[in-house]
Amino acid sequence: MSGRRVARLLAVLCVALGLGGGAAAQVADSERVLVGRIEGVINPVTARYVDRLITDGEQRGVRAVVLSVDTPGGTLDATTKITQRMLGSKVPVVVWVSPSGARAASAGTFITLAAHVALMAPATNIGAAHPVASSGEDIQGDMRAKAENDAAAQIRNIAQARSRNADWAEEAVRKSVSVTAEEAVSLRVVDGIAADLGEVLRRVNGRDVEEHPFSPLERVLHAITDPTVAILLFTIGTYGLIFELSNPSLIFPGVVGVIAILLALFAFGTLDANAAGLALLVFAVLLFVAEAWVPSHGILTAGGVAAMVIGALILFPPGRPTLPGVQLAIPPLTIALVAGSSALFFIVLARASYRYLRLPTASGASIVVGSVGVAKTDMAPSGIVHVAGEDWSATSDSGPLREGEAISVTRIDGVKLIVARTTER
Repeated sequence: MSGRRVARLLAVLCVALGLGGGAAAQVADSERVLVGRIEGVINPVTARYVDRLITDGEQRGVRAVVLSVDTPGGTLDATTKITQRMLGSKVPVVVWVSPSGARAASAGTFITLAAHVALMAPATNIGAAHPVASSGEDIQGDMRAKAENDAAAQIRNIAQARSRNADWAEEAVRKSVSVTAEEAVSLRVVDGIAADLGEVLRRVNGRDVEEHPFSPLERVLHAITDPTVAILLFTIGTYGLIFELSNPSLIFPGVVGVIAILLALFAFGTLDANAAGLALLVFAVLLFVAEAWVPSHGILTAGGVAAMVIGALILFPPGRPTLPGVQLAIPPLTIALVAGSSALFFIVLARASYRYLRLPTASGASIVVGSVGVAKTDMAPSGIVHVAGEDWSATSDSGPLREGEAISVTRIDGVKLIVARTTER
């Protein structure tokens, strides 16, 4: 067999093996189940995570995407994005409320009802999805009816799309009803009870499990996407930058400060914070910095505190509806602590800077008083001494001195140093 024919045969074999390997991978993916975890508050980072997981499953053609859910609630906007993505998914999405003792409250109810298959572990519950104000309190006035009707219509549409109990779903919004796993099955809210992941896999005929938890970055972003955490990061970042500006060689406070402020800005942007509130927070920082360099007898600090308090209060509009389990507002106690600590910090810094600026400036010969040097010439009693790296005209007030003897500067007379014999070196 010629070398050319051998090469062709090897090429055909390589192609065949490649196609076979691809087919094997495809078969493996078609029997694989991607498992993700939704835990804690539902926020925009959670929505991005769910979208990433479902997109990966669609591209790979997996058997199903399983979302293990345990949540007290979350923002309405993030919940809507998640349910829309689940309803439009090209692969089956299974929601499993787990482990035992977990709950799919508030936003979790919407997400569970939007699944192709909804399962609950024993001793779990679902429901309580009535909209609340961003502060966590009940919505008042006409806004209450508007938010309630909108959420009720949304959850009813989701339940009907998945052939689930739409009447109960609407009551979960309007009356905040909540049921156990067994009751949810009997009411046709969910499809069944699964005590462990093995039972979930049997429901979807999956053979292989691939865990897809939050990435480390997603964990960090999920943790900081909270109004209280964001305002604390902003404050810490401000302190870090002030320390760095006061001590440019430290570096570490500046790095920490910039990272903290950038993370805070990400959180504010993700939570759709009010631009005017954010501008007031930045203005407060500028006033605090100015107080450190321009003594104003506390006027700039008072303005900074006022700007910070007002900015924090309007950062998230109080009438913005959300779902229970999350507050899109900064607690008054946190605002008071941040404003008070900032005022105290900058008052102390301003006083220290003011005292420093009032210190007399040492210059010329006055800086060598008390310094030790040597006589460069014989002194009987006047001559030349070498002090602080320079030569000076000097007069001895301790008798004649010989060249090379150690001297110390006792005082200054005009432009001449007055020195004395010393044993120091």
